[in-house]
Amino acid sequence: MAKGVTQLEKRLDALLLYLQPNWDFLNCHMVNYLTDQHWTRFLPEAMRNEINSKKDLDLAIENLFWEKKRSTTEFSEWENFLTNAEHEHLSEHPELLTTVDQLIAEQDKASQLNIREFMSAKKCHESTGHQHDFFIVDAGDGKGYLSSRMALQYGHRVLGIDANAANTENALNRNRKLQRAWNGLTERAELQSQGITPKRRGKKSPTRNTAKSIPVLENYKTTARFINTETNFGNLLAEHFPKPSSAGNLSICLTGLHTCGNLAATCLQVFHAQPDCQILCNIGCCYHLLKERYSQQEFFGNKALMEMQTDFGFPLSQYLHKRQIRLGRNARMLAAQSIERTLNGKELPNITLYYRALLEVLVCRHAPHLKNELQVGKVRKFDNFQDYIQKCARKLDAPWLAAIDTTELQSVLQEFALDKHLLDMFYLIRMSFAPVLESLILLDRLLYLKELGYERSYLIDLFDPVISPRHFAIVALKTLP
Repeated sequence: MAKGVTQLEKRLDALLLYLQPNWDFLNCHMVNYLTDQHWTRFLPEAMRNEINSKKDLDLAIENLFWEKKRSTTEFSEWENFLTNAEHEHLSEHPELLTTVDQLIAEQDKASQLNIREFMSAKKCHESTGHQHDFFIVDAGDGKGYLSSRMALQYGHRVLGIDANAANTENALNRNRKLQRAWNGLTERAELQSQGITPKRRGKKSPTRNTAKSIPVLENYKTTARFINTETNFGNLLAEHFPKPSSAGNLSICLTGLHTCGNLAATCLQVFHAQPDCQILCNIGCCYHLLKERYSQQEFFGNKALMEMQTDFGFPLSQYLHKRQIRLGRNARMLAAQSIERTLNGKELPNITLYYRALLEVLVCRHAPHLKNELQVGKVRKFDNFQDYIQKCARKLDAPWLAAIDTTELQSVLQEFALDKHLLDMFYLIRMSFAPVLESLILLDRLLYLKELGYERSYLIDLFDPVISPRHFAIVALKTLP
């Protein structure tokens, strides 16, 4: 159901109160796990005292994370810590969420917007009202997975916009292939829905029913643009579609499936700025690429990318803006991680995380002026720690690193042998904050729309979080005249 401004502000207050003592913990870097002694610095002594051996670690991970066995006396401090974090997850506050059925029920029956049909189409809104003037703009179109389906299956006129020109060309190529195969795909789907197993497809397939019309490509266009609040969708639609709508009679659904970084926030701002945008359905991702108004914790190539952005992506709401709330880059990186997928797959961190922390130990001992300065990136296909270090040395062009002998590397491994397992536990407990941080970002966006007077704005849980970690959609509808 519709959520009010006061209700959202109270939940944000509670989130900030919970996060306040943990910001340093959330913004720590796993690279510095060993050098800055994260285990003792960030975890309370009472929690650390419950872990005294690798056997304790294995049992705690199995019970607390993989099996979610609670009410144990062995790890009560860890259990309390995890339980408190889980209480802040959006899933624990259904009063803030709207289901698809509730959204449908709330819409005015007299409205020309057919919400039910649209919500079944890849979790995005479709409108059957204003048929001759209705367009969908897919922000961050990528390879056109969402937009091509809306154009081919539902016949809507769709303009896909992506900042990468190569993506827009790939989207068109993919759509051409999909267009040629469309009738065959729909016939197979119809047979499967009737419980009939379709014949295996081959190069020499039987003649298909030619009575069915082949979808036309004219209702799907793409363009390479960097979207900001100055982007005029009306002008872009007029450029790409032969029969533009008459002035003042254009209706746009602005959608975006996993819009990266600032683009999600920009879509909300564009929805407000452009009267023709009547419907918004946005699912954001890549929170680490958000440009924050009050955070200075940007480094490496990320800082250069942030400087390309013209608008701030967090905070959006005046409520958090007035309080100058900031997250920090590492906290945003954490917000984008999936605790659900990790728990489902029982995934411990890759060994490279531990090796990178060991590398930082070597940096502090041999090249202390480079602490926190090396950007190693991904290192693939190494056999052991020694091999990893040699690959890093070549990648970084660091003769000092290549010169470290095997004896010292073996000594470092032995020195921090137990820490490898402690790092696994630290990684998991820190990841328990990911849904909390994402809640802060999403509720800020919803509150931004509410503050602007969009009463019909909602936060909807659409996807299975294990399959699609970014599973919450911001949906808003303007009141039709």
